[in-house]
Amino acid sequence: MKKGGNANHPKKGDRIRVDPIRKIKDIKAISKLTSDNPRDHQLFIMGINKGLRAGDLIKLKVADIQHLKVGDILTIKEGKTGKDNILVIDKTVYKALRNYLEKMQPDDDAFLFASRKGIKRSADMSNDISAI
Repeated sequence: MKKGGNANHPKKGDRIRVDPIRKIKDIKAISKLTSDNPRDHQLFIMGINKGLRAGDLIKLKVADIQHLKVGDILTIKEGKTGKDNILVIDKTVYKALRNYLEKMQPDDDAFLFASRKGIKRSADMSNDISAI
């Protein structure tokens, strides 16, 4: 292995298979691991509860979600398929959103998931989110 290399990183040309998280104990463990970081926790909760890709979530702005309540509908255009994904806000997502907004107190026109590196544009954040 090269100096500074990552033994877990696939070799160039290798295929990577990513399976969905199906076991409740795994979901709870990841939720607990992300609970000390409001941004990562909210991304995980919305992604796991609503089946959304990180790339679709990072396009959301605070104004898109700040007034949503349990039972409200949010429509997100999926980047991969171009189809509209209609989401009904459930109690778990609502609670996590409220917690996130209270802790972060973002501006209405800000992206919901600000970059950890201070970059404001959502397109620049897709690589950051994949690390979650």
